[in-house]
Amino acid sequence: MSAHARDRLHQGQAKAKLTAGGAVLGIDTAAPVVGAALWLPDGTAATWQQRVVRGADAVLLPAVAAMLESLTVPLVRVAVVVGPGAFTGLRVGVATALGLAVSRDLPVVPVGALAARAALVDGPRVLALLDARKGRVYAGLFSVQDGWPRALGPQLDAPLCDVLPEQPFVAVGEGAAAFSQVIKQAGGEIVEQPQRSAALAVARCGVRLPALDPAELALRYLRSADAVPPRDLGQRVGWPRSG
Repeated sequence: MSAHARDRLHQGQAKAKLTAGGAVLGIDTAAPVVGAALWLPDGTAATWQQRVVRGADAVLLPAVAAMLESLTVPLVRVAVVVGPGAFTGLRVGVATALGLAVSRDLPVVPVGALAARAALVDGPRVLALLDARKGRVYAGLFSVQDGWPRALGPQLDAPLCDVLPEQPFVAVGEGAAAFSQVIKQAGGEIVEQPQRSAALAVARCGVRLPALDPAELALRYLRSADAVPPRDLGQRVGWPRSG
């Protein structure tokens, strides 16, 4: 990677600390590689990730349960990716986060999928990409310093050619892996393992971003779902049904 792009991958060494002496759980299910991470008060972390074709809940729930079982400090927040990304995957992640938050009386922290991926690498122009299918990508351009992303424009659902920034830039996310050849031809660089889960970044963001009551959590889409949910759901997507 070029020195200008400053492709420094973060492995849990951010300076953020928890004042309450507790842990933050991060959940990322926006892409095929789903993951979870615990950010601990001493600045260390525990992470898990797995590529899933379908049925993310079947692997996510046991993984989260195992991580929490080994936790030796209180869990104080649950951070979760709320979009954009795969519709079904996002619902699984949000439902898992809400279930934990409600059962343990914890606040939740919504984190953007693109910002979380951008947070994995420092650079003046970091292009976070998710494969939106249909020949399109979910894209966001960020300036990232010390693992903290600052948006340089709106997030888009568009063809890749419409979101490529001026050189130099570095690309991260599942979309960067899917369209690596085009990105390199445009003068961009690809981070190592661009499709990896951003769960650790989600947990780190959960330390610094504002927390919400679980009832306030909502998914953030850039595109309407192809499948229309039943009209009689009568509840926020991902919110556990009572009774």
